[in-house]
Amino acid sequence: MKKPALLMMAGLIVTTGGVLGTAFNESVVNAAENETLVQKQSGLPAPSKDFSKALFKETVDVMLSDDESIKITDGFSLGSTSISGIGTPGGEVGISYTGGLEITKVRVDSQGKWQAIIPALELGQSLFLDSYASGYYAFAKYEIWPSIITRSNIDPVTTNSTKITGSGGYPGVRLEATFEVKLGNKTELITTSTAIDKDGNFEIPIPKQKRDFLINMKQKWNGTNIDPSGVWLGAMVFGGIEKPSAEVITNRSTKVTGTGEVGAKIQVSDKDKQLGTAEVDKNGNYEAVIPAQKPGVELFITQEQNNDVSEETKLVVEQETPEVTSELKEGLTTLSGTAAPGADITVWTGAVAAVAHVKANDVTGNWTVTIPELAGGNTVQVRATIAPGQFKDSVRYGVNLGQPNNLRAIIIGDRVKVTGKGSAGASISVKVEGILVGTTTVDNNGNFEVLILRQLEGEQLAISQTKNGMSSVASETEVIKGLDKPNGIGIVTSNSTKVTGKGSPDATISIKVNGREIGKGKVDEHGYFEVDIPKQATGTKLTISQLEGRDESDLVAVIVINGPLAAPTIADFYTNSAYIRGEVANGAVKVSLAVDGKFVKIGTISADGKYAIYVNDLAALKVAGKTFEIVTTDANGQLSAVAAGEVEGLRDLVVAPYRVGQANITGTVKLGTERIAVYNSAGLLLRYGQVNADGTYRIYTSGLALLQTAGNEFSVKALNASGTVTAHTNALVLP
Repeated sequence: MKKPALLMMAGLIVTTGGVLGTAFNESVVNAAENETLVQKQSGLPAPSKDFSKALFKETVDVMLSDDESIKITDGFSLGSTSISGIGTPGGEVGISYTGGLEITKVRVDSQGKWQAIIPALELGQSLFLDSYASGYYAFAKYEIWPSIITRSNIDPVTTNSTKITGSGGYPGVRLEATFEVKLGNKTELITTSTAIDKDGNFEIPIPKQKRDFLINMKQKWNGTNIDPSGVWLGAMVFGGIEKPSAEVITNRSTKVTGTGEVGAKIQVSDKDKQLGTAEVDKNGNYEAVIPAQKPGVELFITQEQNNDVSEETKLVVEQETPEVTSELKEGLTTLSGTAAPGADITVWTGAVAAVAHVKANDVTGNWTVTIPELAGGNTVQVRATIAPGQFKDSVRYGVNLGQPNNLRAIIIGDRVKVTGKGSAGASISVKVEGILVGTTTVDNNGNFEVLILRQLEGEQLAISQTKNGMSSVASETEVIKGLDKPNGIGIVTSNSTKVTGKGSPDATISIKVNGREIGKGKVDEHGYFEVDIPKQATGTKLTISQLEGRDESDLVAVIVINGPLAAPTIADFYTNSAYIRGEVANGAVKVSLAVDGKFVKIGTISADGKYAIYVNDLAALKVAGKTFEIVTTDANGQLSAVAAGEVEGLRDLVVAPYRVGQANITGTVKLGTERIAVYNSAGLLLRYGQVNADGTYRIYTSGLALLQTAGNEFSVKALNASGTVTAHTNALVLP
């Protein structure tokens, strides 16, 4: 059957013309213009927020004789068992299935109206009505069919597509697609089909098609073609998204980088599983984090945009180039570095023959080897071999003197004392803006000290060392006025037993209360310290200084504050709750929500310590059993203990059969329910009821007109103390 154009009418889709106009040489009637009403049967899905329920509609084909004296005005819809209409007063209307079995005959009343009881209407059925009155013959024909899809319901098909997909169809309608298949050296057309599923979606597997090819499609119901006449249905094949580029990676790499289409989704996989994903940024670049892979592993990179997945870009993981990571300076007898895990390491230090062999760690690839003393000016090179003939050589490293370190330049009177560490016996040069201002020699313990003319505070000194004709790279240090004050002091609370911060390497830290020392410790080589102290009362003032020899820095004052806040409370939270609520400890200034270990929301705290966090837009918290965490922060930035919560499902609610004339709606609800209420079908509250201690309830219904008419719908809802609905049941007024 060729379907005509569609017309939306009274909740169904009404059509005109089509096969009826072809089979009979009669005029085509527009149902809307002639006030022909085709109404939705009450048993069909009503419009709702659920797209899959609101989507499915039927189409009706109508054909009337020229005088239009007989027609159906009500009831011609899917599942209907009663139809009514108009005809010639006093006449008789015969109703039968088109081309076959008579159903019934009914008399037209004096007002020109008639009504007939018929078997429930099914999709694809056609009713033929005829009447012979006052010497005139009239007829009408009505058919009901599933709604059809159009090209807009079909997702774009590209040269990368391996299936045709779409949505918005009528469940059970069968879709056919005709496309090209290459068989040997020939290309042939093949047709396959699928049925639209219960949600209106469809999927037809296809081989990849060439660009600009037109895939023809048809739609059928019980073998009958229901496509509109003269309207093409199908999809043109567009050019698909190109495969992305990818940069070379090694076994040490933990990310794949490259270029692709802006906004496209990148997926990196091996032959078994997905390893990482990324999104191409506005500049066309991407970076996907992956676990480190073994050399020789083949990776496959694709990009996806608008459901179009590109071909794969293949990338083979290369062996990493070995590196020397330890310091290279004269006199060292050990070398360390990295290479491919498990590789055999060979070391050369300037001579033709190798001086050492070692195996890299099987997991980390790290290695350490003992060698003869390094000589300044020589070169170091290593080779990492993972299999016979498969090796990588490092770059050649030059052996130089190390830079002077642990430098310090302190103003002392009219001089600046420069101290540090270097290579024993090396000559030290101190320069200011390229001008030599002082020299000295490193002692046998590797220490040096030199006094130079006073420089301005903040002046940069360049210090280098020379030995055996080789000079190191200069290290820089800044002239300071005595010792700096300790800095970066951590928060100290009434529960603290340690004080942390930063200071000068090797300096001594002193902590005092009212002049009495309560803690003492050393700054480590990285400039950090951690000093033990006894617990102090809130409000106590600590003074902290650092000492080095006879020098002592200025004092830093720290006030002891309260300890961490207690965890907040969490009220019962259900799948339909819009807010997470509870109470916070005194002193909390911020309340935060974390889901799956990530902070996702910040709530509000009222003056009475109660908080609320809006979560109605978080899909993750609409699932019973889902866990979440609430934490608060005080004015000092301290986090409270964490409170864990869980999404609760709606509780059981039973409504006893309710009939017209009953004084109460009764039933049972889960113990602990606070309130019970009845609502109309639009969700409007009608009346609260009473919940008994044993879980039974009753709602007085006198005066509620809705509940006095059989067939009316109502709902009963259970609520907790905060007004959140914990259970919801729909019911019907029985006769």
